[in-house]
Amino acid sequence: MKKLILCSTALYLLTSCSDGSQPSSIVSEKKDSVNQTENSIKNKNENTLIKVVRDSSSVLRWTGSAVGKSHYGTLDYNGSLKISDNKLNGGELIFDMKTINTKDLEGEWKQKLDNHLMNPDFFNVDSFPTAKLTINEYDGTNLNGDLTIKNITKQISFPAKVTVSENSLEGSAEFSINRTDFGIVYGSGNFFDLVEDKIIADEIDFNILIKASK
Repeated sequence: MKKLILCSTALYLLTSCSDGSQPSSIVSEKKDSVNQTENSIKNKNENTLIKVVRDSSSVLRWTGSAVGKSHYGTLDYNGSLKISDNKLNGGELIFDMKTINTKDLEGEWKQKLDNHLMNPDFFNVDSFPTAKLTINEYDGTNLNGDLTIKNITKQISFPAKVTVSENSLEGSAEFSINRTDFGIVYGSGNFFDLVEDKIIADEIDFNILIKASK
């Protein structure tokens, strides 16, 4: 009789231990916790993509100079930027080289300069219709990226002011490039033996304003 009671007790304990309800609940809670962590990490790393469109709020102004004179104009561009946690994390701007537009000349002289800047002496827009700035990093003071002109890519870094909200961005910057780094050597005193008044400066200055929104 005692043996029967002991066997019944042992059977009851084994049956109770084999009940999967509580261990299953613990596993489920762990799984939910893992999913919540994964979602948290995903959301933290997720960027909001905002668009830069061609309009008067996003303007690129260029200035080129020679001895005793200079000319300036604009260039259209668009693109997209990545933001998260009110920070600029990257992006790409595409410049339409066929929209070179001299602003300080009119009529025949304006047309001549526009055409010259677009022909093979300078940007050769028929073969290279776009240029590109890939933004790799913005540290709050300086913007670092890769600038591609005529299929030649160079690293570039310059100071920039950028203000970011949840779904928009505004920024401005002034910087210069050496055009000869991109194979544009026409009129350069470093490549040709020219009289002083025929030399065109190697540096091109840029002033950029940008607005983007979701």
